[in-house]
Amino acid sequence: MLAKSFSTQWLASVYGATVSILLTFLFARLLGPEVFGSYNYLLTLAALYAILQDGGFRTLIFRELTSPTFHEIKRSLVPISIGHNILVTITGILTLIILSLKDSFLLILAIFSFGLVTVTTFFSSQLKGEGMFAAEARWRVLTRTLGALSVLAFIFIFTPSIQSILAGTIVGYGIALFLLPANCKLKVFFKKLNPVVYKSLGSLLIIDIATLIYFKIDIVMLRHLGSGLEEVGFYSAGSRLLEGLIFMHLPFATVLFREMRMRKSHPSNFMPYILNLFFFSIISPLAIIPAGWFFSKEILHLCYGVNFIDASPLFSLLLISFFFMIPNLVLTQATLAINREFFYAKITCVAALANIVLNFYLIPTMGAKGAAIGTIITEGLVMILIGAGIFLWRRKLNLKQ
Repeated sequence: MLAKSFSTQWLASVYGATVSILLTFLFARLLGPEVFGSYNYLLTLAALYAILQDGGFRTLIFRELTSPTFHEIKRSLVPISIGHNILVTITGILTLIILSLKDSFLLILAIFSFGLVTVTTFFSSQLKGEGMFAAEARWRVLTRTLGALSVLAFIFIFTPSIQSILAGTIVGYGIALFLLPANCKLKVFFKKLNPVVYKSLGSLLIIDIATLIYFKIDIVMLRHLGSGLEEVGFYSAGSRLLEGLIFMHLPFATVLFREMRMRKSHPSNFMPYILNLFFFSIISPLAIIPAGWFFSKEILHLCYGVNFIDASPLFSLLLISFFFMIPNLVLTQATLAINREFFYAKITCVAALANIVLNFYLIPTMGAKGAAIGTIITEGLVMILIGAGIFLWRRKLNLKQ
């Protein structure tokens, strides 16, 4: 059963990552380094706001439907999360209309598109929480396919541009919401929750905000502290390849989260299980990183075209962080499985702050390479802190026993 769940999840993730990365290659070739850099800058700003649109509900839905803590709202979490998403999206759009910034229209499109994408992830969390991994995989394939086809239609019918990409995303994911799986219902609830639930959501929200900051703030800071949009485009090209690799490994952690959650009541079995997964997760980076170093120019030329070959040294440097990222997936899921989301929230805040400080120090003198070094150091710091937190949790349990 576990093997089947993992295989369907992995295939769906490979499909999603492949579609995403191929679209990225296409966007880079059509837009060029500067406009591609601008697109990723706007996307990063919208992604930061998308965390508020999610509000921590995506993780909470998955966790509560797997093993409930808040029984009274278990079945209404998805409608409540959609209601939250609608309110936050409207607030963001109205704020941009009032402020009337230079890129307000593009940011409005980006926020609206992220809002729709986030709603689809709520249903993904519902399906995974109920153990319906095959159905969730089909749902993800459907949403990604419709989104991609719609974007391609907009690009080739209209002039290739940032607005065409965002408008296509909105239409594609909007259509997908009319094709929900049988046990998923598009209902909306606006409901005040118990303060205890908000505390849990707050921790999950902080985690998402801090995580995205230390993953994405380098692009924003590079835009303002670096030498120009072309450098942002090069850095974004390398980052997107790295994201594609990570995305293909996500099922490994996501499917096993249920197993971790079930084992948390038996620490003597939990710790050996996590250690085995941790060491197993190192195998993939040890194979991928040397291959990436050796073929970096060929990979960039094949994926993005001749204009991006100069990003080769940057991509090789970014690959080092991959060694920490995959094991960190295991440690993150393990921390959330044992209900230590508040502890993990503090770690991600420390990591985000460290990354910002490193970028302030490194980018003005080293440019995009400085941002890459900051990412490597941050990921290493996260591994040490999460690992220490799980060890201390186990030690406290031993003392109580």
